[in-house]
Formats: sequence, C-alpha cells, structure tokens
Amino acid sequence: MCGFSGFTKPNYENKDKNLLERMMLPIKHRGPDEASIHVNDKIAMGHFRLSIIDIKGGQQPCMDNNHYLLFNGEIYGYKKIAQLLRKNKIHLRDNSDTEVLFQSLVNFGVEKTLDIIDGMYAFAFYEARNDTLWLVRDPLGEKPLYYINENSRTYFSSEVSGLSMIKREINKDALMQYLHLDYIPFDQSLIKGVNKVLPGQFVKITNSKIIKDKYFKINFNNKSNLNLNQSIERIDELLIQSVKDRLVADVPVGVFLSGGIDSSLISYYAKQINPEISSFTIKMENDTYDESHYASLVADALGLKHNVANFNDSEILSSLEEIEERIDEPLSDPSILPTFLLSKFAKQYVKVALSGDGADELFGGYAPFKVINYLKLLNYIPRKIGDSLTTIMEKLPSKDNYMSYHFILKHVSKGFGWPPNQQVFRWMSPFSDNNITKLLEKDFTEHYLSNNSLSKIIPERINTEIIDSLSETFIQHYLPNDILTKVDRSSMYNGLEVRSPFLSKSIINFSFKLPNKFKIKNRKTKLLLRVLSEKKLPKVISKRKKHGFAIPLSKMMRGPLKEKIEDTLLSSNKNLDNIFNRKNIEVILKDHWNGIDNRKPIWAIYMLHKTTEKLIKT
Repeated sequence: MCGFSGFTKPNYENKDKNLLERMMLPIKHRGPDEASIHVNDKIAMGHFRLSIIDIKGGQQPCMDNNHYLLFNGEIYGYKKIAQLLRKNKIHLRDNSDTEVLFQSLVNFGVEKTLDIIDGMYAFAFYEARNDTLWLVRDPLGEKPLYYINENSRTYFSSEVSGLSMIKREINKDALMQYLHLDYIPFDQSLIKGVNKVLPGQFVKITNSKIIKDKYFKINFNNKSNLNLNQSIERIDELLIQSVKDRLVADVPVGVFLSGGIDSSLISYYAKQINPEISSFTIKMENDTYDESHYASLVADALGLKHNVANFNDSEILSSLEEIEERIDEPLSDPSILPTFLLSKFAKQYVKVALSGDGADELFGGYAPFKVINYLKLLNYIPRKIGDSLTTIMEKLPSKDNYMSYHFILKHVSKGFGWPPNQQVFRWMSPFSDNNITKLLEKDFTEHYLSNNSLSKIIPERINTEIIDSLSETFIQHYLPNDILTKVDRSSMYNGLEVRSPFLSKSIINFSFKLPNKFKIKNRKTKLLLRVLSEKKLPKVISKRKKHGFAIPLSKMMRGPLKEKIEDTLLSSNKNLDNIFNRKNIEVILKDHWNGIDNRKPIWAIYMLHKTTEKLIKT
C-alpha cells in the first residue's frame, strides 16, 4: 500500500526534480515507511511506501532494463503467479507482490497480466520497448489514480493534491455533478483537466497519443443456473478463499466489525483462519445510530478480541480537522468521520484491517432494493406532487434519529415521477430540484445545470431489469466514488491498509451471474448472504435490517460543528462566491438552527468549501 506521483519526458534539470518532490509532498501520508524517487530522460517517478508484504523487499520504483513500475495496493494470490513466472524461468529478485506484478507486466504484457491478477491496485508502468506509459486501476476502484495531459507530458498521482500545483482551475461541470450526487462521478475531478483512471480501465499513452479501454466490464447478462443451496455453497467457498488471501501480510491484521451481516461474515471467516484476530468498532452516543452492541454480540459469539472506540464531540472535531487538512476530492458522505476515527483507532493495534465493503452493491443490500417493486408505481405519480411534498417536508422540523419517517418521506418524494433507476439517486441527492436552484446563482445554473442534470448523469435504462439497473449504477458510481473513496482516504490518512474480501474478482463475477431471486425476495435484501449468515452467526444478525454507517449529523451541526460551519459558509470564498447565493445560504443555516433538517445541502456545500480552499488557492 502506498502513494506515488510522476510524469513523462523529464529533462534532468533540477526544476523537474523539484517538481516531482512538490508533487510527492501532499501524498506523504499514504506511505510513512519509506520514500524514493527516480528521474531519467523517459520518466520521473516518486513513491511513498506503507510496508505490508516482504518489508525488506518490494522497493519502488521497481525497475529493470528500462522498464519501471509504481504500484499502490495488493495483489492477492500472488504466490501462484510467482510459481508461474518461475516455471517460465523468470527470475524474481525478492518475495514481494510488487516484484511479481512487475515481472508479469514485463514478461506477459499488461493485458494478460490484468487477466490473471486479483487485487486492489492502481499502477503506473513504463514499458521501454514501446516507449509507453500505462495507467491502470483495479476492477471496481478500490485504489485511486489521477492524471493530466499538458504540454506533451502526462502527469499522474495517487491523489488529486499530487497534481494541484500543475493546474488550478475549478471544474464547474464536475462541481454541479457533485451537488447532485455527494461525489464527482465519471472520470473528472474538481480541477479542470485532471482526470481519474476509471475502475477497470487502462489508459495507454504512446507519443502523446492516449488510448483508453475497459479491461473489466459490468455484465449481468449471463445468469447462472445454480439453485439456492448450490449458490450458498459457492459463495461460502469464495469467501473462505478471499478472506484467506487478504489475511496474508507480514504485519498485524484485524477486522472492522459493525454488527451487520457483511462485516460479521468477514469476521467469521477471519476467525476460522486466524484464531487470534482482533475486531474494531465505533460506539456512538445516539442509540438510533449506534451499532456497537450488535458488534459486541458477534464478537462474543465468535470469540474475537474486540476493541471499541467512543465517538464523542472532541473526537468529531479533531477528526474533521485532520480530514480537512488533506481532503482533495469533495465528498459529502459524513460517514467519513467515523470511518476516519475507526481507522485511527485500529492503527494503534494493526496495520491492515478487513472490511465488508462491496456486499451491498453486489448482492442488493441497500434499502431501495426492498421497495424495488414500487419504483414503477412511483414513476406514475406526477412530478409536481413530488415537488410540492418535498417543499412542504423541507419546511417542517424533524427529529435527528437515524432514518426518521420525516427524513425518508422528504427524500423519497424527490423521486416521484422519475424513471425507477433515477429515483433512488434523487432520494440520495443532497439537493432537491427546488433548493438547488435557490441556493445557486442564476448565471451559474443557466450555464451548467442543464448539461449536468441528474437525468443526464444517470440516464434512464430501458429493457433492463430494475435490480440489475440499480446494481450497475451503484457499482459504477456510488461504490468507487463514495464508499471506496471514503475508506481509502480515511485509512490512508492514518497509515492503515483496508482490504475488502467481497471485492475479489471471483466474488464480483459470481454476483453478476447470481439470479436476482437470490438477491431480493419478499422485500428481503441480500437473501443469499442472509441465508449464509444463518449458518454462521447469531440469528439476530441474519435478520437485521440494513443500517448504514451514519452519524447524528443534524444534531452535531447544531452543536460542536455549528461555529465551524457558519464561519466557513458565511466567509468569502473567491472560487464559490459567484456560484452560491449567500442570502439563501444564510436562510437554510438559520432554518437548520431552528429545527429544520438541512443537514445534507449544508454539509455538501461545507465540504466543497473545504476542498476548494485546499486545492485552488486564489
């Protein structure tokens, strides 16, 4: 696990070396154990390492015969690939997965290597024989990679901040997309010209010519004919192997445990393989948000060494301040706060933690899947009724409880009259159509809203089963840009590696082929995993409703966060002053202090302010 930056066509001058050092500085947190740079006339590469496997070996950039590799992540089952390489009389210089990946890329080629490896990774590989730079990201986007092409050069980095000194103009199209989704989708970033390598994509640059291709694609068209029992046996086998692969490390490994089905299953398998493994969870003061008692129940049943961290006001403020110092991609998911705290807590004991991320997207675990049969009916309700109901609900005070009826009705009404696959993402959006136009300046909306409407970001899917359509959209947008971004940043800011067994290539492909009746049945989500958990876990866990890793944000914004939010949103920000209507911002703040729940739009704007303050200096 690490962070890296680099660029093509350096000229050996000191200013290029200095540029590389400046690109490296903002991502130092990604690799506290080791640092190195290399510059020649073809490529400049810098690397920070978090040592997990073969601590004495695996140094980067990995190089031989003018081929160079920078690699962030882990290759699971790499020892089998090592055997294949040795069988082909290819010498391995150490026992790291980095060396295995490098020799595979050099000897088998990039595309064949991508076909045989499983892991979470982002890498930059300079192929000398073709004078080609390859930028590659893992299938579903666990590890990040950004790049920019300018003046015949390609610059790349593990985080946007590694490229911010090159170009600092705000991307207003991406900003508008963020306001709809809480994150920036597709291949853009907040800085104009800085692009993401997409999940499952390689970007190939030769003589300044860029070729992009998806080597891994989402495909729900080839359903298996396995029955339920056979499917349970298969996912059991796949999870055992995936967890076993992800427990390989030369440092201590633990597991994040929330008490939900996903993390509890991972904990079960981890305990079978490593009886000494420890688990970690967060305890919150508000009972409707707190899951720690379920986590403790699972830990006791499995015999885990369980550790609990308290989430209080002082921890909230200190966590937020640390996040704001480093955040370079606007993310309006407040669960980054407890995820950060959990990572910080776990790092006191371990250097690697397993998580249950990905199961909800792959197996239909989110609450909207429960009402999948009603989405078509909601499509027939006139949008005007939805708009009116949303407007009314936005003016009524509400309780701060997790998923209160008021909160649910306010957000569900935003989807009335829209196609089924768009409804869910309108529910999740921080803004209704009504308040997004009120809170933005008219000139900005006229130029950017129509081309970046939610309907264009998530087009209607016709002749596709709703479960598959929703799953694909969650996998394409929400998983990489929210969930995995949140986990990557929260863990990397603390020098912790987080691995997700549900995101093994074999489990991903299995989920694509799994018949939908084994995902959703009689309003039960994640049917397959629930039945599996009945055999492994306490019954109360297998019957639990989905509970997100949420925090009492609305209440916190009226308490320990109030002063920070007011100071930020009511102060001048030259990047955003011509975008947001200051008077209407003041209105929604006052309404929130008086009991109206405006947490989502306020938090979205707040995090945008903090990101632009860091990235784009004026």
